[in-house]
Amino acid sequence: SSKGNLNFNWRLIMAPLSIMDYIVVHELAHLIYPNHSKDFWKLVESFIPDFKKKKEWLRVNGYRLKI
Repeated sequence: SSKGNLNFNWRLIMAPLSIMDYIVVHELAHLIYPNHSKDFWKLVESFIPDFKKKKEWLRVNGYRLKI
């Protein structure tokens, strides 16, 4: 949030752990870069080198994270 809080959708608990890691790193990176700039993605990549695969997994499978 604009106050520096991290809020996660409850559906995240149904995602694979590697996807959870990616989402947490993604949100933490927003505390430094409040955008999706090149520097933002470099920071994400420094922690999750295969972040593009995780991002694609979410695009393809994100809708399945429901009861």
